[in-house]
Amino acid sequence: MPSDPKLVEYAIQVFGTTELTADQWKQLEDQRKMKLLFEMLQKKQRTNQMLAKSGKVKYEYDSDEDVEDGTWEHKRRRQEMQQTHGIANVLTENASGKHHIGDFMPPEELDKFMKKWESLKGGTSLAPESDYSDLKLTEDNVGFQMLKKLGWSEGQGLGAEGTGTAEPINKGPVGVNNAGLGQTRPEELSDRDDEYEAYRKRMMMAYRFRPNPLNNPRRAYY
Repeated sequence: MPSDPKLVEYAIQVFGTTELTADQWKQLEDQRKMKLLFEMLQKKQRTNQMLAKSGKVKYEYDSDEDVEDGTWEHKRRRQEMQQTHGIANVLTENASGKHHIGDFMPPEELDKFMKKWESLKGGTSLAPESDYSDLKLTEDNVGFQMLKKLGWSEGQGLGAEGTGTAEPINKGPVGVNNAGLGQTRPEELSDRDDEYEAYRKRMMMAYRFRPNPLNNPRRAYY
């Protein structure tokens, strides 16, 4: 016999006894679930009828409710549009007369991308576009001085044999989606990429700079 007192009570109400087979208990449980669902729908229907008589509406979702200045979702979208208004105008103005997705990439971004691609093809370990190329540590830094005292020289790999990494970990898009240290983007070039893969990644990067004439809220897609 099941331990659910409500089900036992329902069995007595329907059969007048609790001496039931396993199949009967299963059938009874299914019937009770259907009965509860039907009662819930009836209650919801009565509530909607009462609201309709008083001129009110019960929305299925909060986002459907018509309130002053829009719903919470409308307000959030409006805020996003205000935040992207400036950059949307800039992107659209810069895209004037352009058609191919690759045309939207700013010249300085394209230059950095192509320099890295050339360095990877040439086997250069330190890519020119590194986040640290312009802000790299100098001899007045304490960490730089400590490494120098240990026998390290600039450009040399870390470790006793000098075979460790010679380039700092790329900080990645820390400000995008709270990505952490070392995070890379799908358009990040690799020494394993061929010409087609490099072109594909260049188009992915250009997509970030596409025009936005309707000022649609822009989120980081990657």
